[in-house]
Amino acid sequence: MASRRLADLAEGTREKAYALLQAAEAADFDVLIYCTFRPLAEQARLFRQGRPLYEIQLKAAELDERWGRPDLAELLMGVGPQYGRKVTNAAPGQSIHNYRMAMDGCPLRGGKPVWGDETPEDLALWRRYGELAESVGLEWAGRWKRFREMPHIQEPDVDWKVMIGAVEA
Repeated sequence: MASRRLADLAEGTREKAYALLQAAEAADFDVLIYCTFRPLAEQARLFRQGRPLYEIQLKAAELDERWGRPDLAELLMGVGPQYGRKVTNAAPGQSIHNYRMAMDGCPLRGGKPVWGDETPEDLALWRRYGELAESVGLEWAGRWKRFREMPHIQEPDVDWKVMIGAVEA
């Protein structure tokens, strides 16, 4: 199961997370951090969710052959079927969460999470969340060009493609 604990983040990321919460408090802006470190088995389960077996097999082959991680390929194949809609494009080892350098959060309104960004009011809250994250040195995925992920913030200039071969996640 993924962690919500800031203590489970890498030291530098943890310091930025605390700074984000302090900046949000100073701005009278409520933020909920709901996911920090995500273990590899949890990442595998999330990747499998909503995918047909052939896609999972292709990703397992990629993890083994391209990234030299047969352990991650075996993990992906072994977690069993998952049902529901797709929730991530990142297989185990391909998420910065796996390296303790990312977190997911959301703005709160009246103590309740704001999940959508369709209304101008909700979008303004998400933008403020991203601005606060950036103000403490984090990268906000709400600004990404290829796809946007409003809750996701991470260490800037960290690439899982480097991390996957350098360390055991």
